[in-house]
Amino acid sequence: MDQISQVSLGDAIYQRVCQDLVGGKLRPNEKVTIRGLAAALGTSSTPVRDAVQRLLRDEALEQRSVRDVRVPVLTLTKYLEIASIRRELEGFAAGRAAEVVEPKDIARLKRIVNKNETAARAGRWPQAVQYNQQFHFALAEIADMPILLGILGGLWLRMGPLIAGYYAHEKIALVQHHQAIIVACENRDPVAAAAEMRADIDDSKEGIIRYIETFTDKE
Repeated sequence: MDQISQVSLGDAIYQRVCQDLVGGKLRPNEKVTIRGLAAALGTSSTPVRDAVQRLLRDEALEQRSVRDVRVPVLTLTKYLEIASIRRELEGFAAGRAAEVVEPKDIARLKRIVNKNETAARAGRWPQAVQYNQQFHFALAEIADMPILLGILGGLWLRMGPLIAGYYAHEKIALVQHHQAIIVACENRDPVAAAAEMRADIDDSKEGIIRYIETFTDKE
């Protein structure tokens, strides 16, 4: 039973760190220590070490030396590849969501956007970028595409810290295209919804590239 509990705890810690990466609580180049995570989570180091090893295999963390584990800074090539994949998959999810959306789903999307705007106006950028992520995932959930949602989870595991760091650094509004996507959903217009999602991803491309360059300039 102790072994089972240990495995379950390791899974829980893994999922928690994944959430922090996807939601942008951990930023590119941020150092992650087993001792620090264990203290923050109130647990022993063993399940944390196991979770970190899994994240290293997922390439969600990188080990630069024996005692130096960090959130990766994506290379330009990797970023552009992931952005291209997201553009197609998330555009597809937005279009499908517009076809099947129900009034309760519209209300959910509007709540997320309103919370996003409120957090941004108050300068609470960590919360704002988390609502941004919630909106993107909500569309895949509304589209009832669990396999696609799982794929997006893996992509955002790599992209979340970069997106969060960029928006917090630039302090740019996050919801212009999100509002247009909601209108497209209300109009049952999958073509417009997909186009707005692709534009949402495209619009941040140049800024994120500049953000990546701020790290390479320091090397």
